[in-house]
Amino acid sequence: LASYIYTPMQVADIFHLKVDIAHSGMDQRKAHMLAREVAPKLGYRKPVAVHHHLLMGLKSTRKAGYEMSIADLKMSKSVPESCIFIHDSPEEIRRKVKGAYCPPRDAENNPVMDIIRHIVFHEFKVFHVDRPAKYGGPIEFESFEELRQAYERGEVHPLDLKNALAEHLIKILEPCRRYFENKMDLVEEVKSLMTRKVD
Repeated sequence: LASYIYTPMQVADIFHLKVDIAHSGMDQRKAHMLAREVAPKLGYRKPVAVHHHLLMGLKSTRKAGYEMSIADLKMSKSVPESCIFIHDSPEEIRRKVKGAYCPPRDAENNPVMDIIRHIVFHEFKVFHVDRPAKYGGPIEFESFEELRQAYERGEVHPLDLKNALAEHLIKILEPCRRYFENKMDLVEEVKSLMTRKVD
């Protein structure tokens, strides 16, 4: 029953809020397309729909050959350990990434590789993996494909990959962290909304 009610509720939100641009992950595409379809019939303007890739949650353990829904795999604010927030401290980022699912030699069903592909290589031309000399020393990758091949050959250890990802994310999120340093009341308000239960 919920599946019949939820999508129309999402569409009603778009109209009630007078949304011009509906931006979300691909999991919301169905609601946005429905809004575009019914808008003229209900006397509303069609919203522009913009969709982006959904990052896998850090705890996602999708196995090859098994079908899982996007909702099962995506980062979710309702499961804080499954995602990185823009206001997370460097220590929180390192801890969360260290606990992430990162199967050896598997680049496809791997949330760490997913973040590197869609976030890190969007921000950096080179992905630097700093590792001890006894494990091959520092190594750099100029493309995701180069990293993927090396990882699938076992040339990069999952822990080294996680450590490198954490350091890159810390750099990417530094401006956000600085912004929120003096606005912790906003962070706490958002956290309270995430933990609030509806009766």
